[in-house]
Amino acid sequence: MNQLRTLAASAALFALSTPVFAAAVDVDAVVTDIGAQLVPVGLIGAAVLLLIVGIKAYKWVRKAM
Repeated sequence: MNQLRTLAASAALFALSTPVFAAAVDVDAVVTDIGAQLVPVGLIGAAVLLLIVGIKAYKWVRKAM
C-alpha cells in the first residue's frame, strides 16, 4: 500500500510540474555581446601575430648576416 501511495504521489507531482527542461533559454544578449567583441579581439590577435612574425624575421635576418 505504501508503494502505491508513493507511486501516486510521484505521478501527481510529475503531472503538475512544469517542464523546466523545455523552456527556451534567451541567448540573444550573449550572442550580441560576442559579435560586438569580434573586431577588438581580431585586432589584438593581428597585433600579436605581427609581433611574432616581426621577431622571427628579425632573428632570421640577424642570423643571415
